[in-house]
Amino acid sequence: MMPLMHNVSGPSDHGQTIVEIIVVVGVAVILVTALVASSTIALKSGQFGKMKSTAVQYAQEALEMTRNMRDKSWDDFYTYGDSLPSENWCLDKQGTWTPQVISCLVNIDSIYTRTVTFAWQDPQMKVDVVVSWADGAKAYNATLSTYFTQWR
Repeated sequence: MMPLMHNVSGPSDHGQTIVEIIVVVGVAVILVTALVASSTIALKSGQFGKMKSTAVQYAQEALEMTRNMRDKSWDDFYTYGDSLPSENWCLDKQGTWTPQVISCLVNIDSIYTRTVTFAWQDPQMKVDVVVSWADGAKAYNATLSTYFTQWR
């Protein structure tokens, strides 16, 4: 005669499977959230870099316009900074110079403002160009400065 075998089962494995599924889903949610967050940060950083690069280009353009003004006529150039202590000008995309009353309005691509400050520091003119823009509630600036002399 054969011995009788009893089908003895251990504790139920169903509860352990549910816990494993919950842990796997939780880890997946954390990974997806981290990926979305890092992608968002990378996109914002890339956009800021593009905006800053454009602002620096506009500032360099203003310095070139100022240099051309100096090269055409030192006397006309000098009048832009002969008031004390300095004179601020708004410079739009078309190259129109207007005296700054309070602040420059958005004057380049509906995003940027460009302010040029002339300050006579005998025997040279200090020129500061500030290109500003806003991203949400935060304001940013790109600033370039140089000195011009009467070289002719």
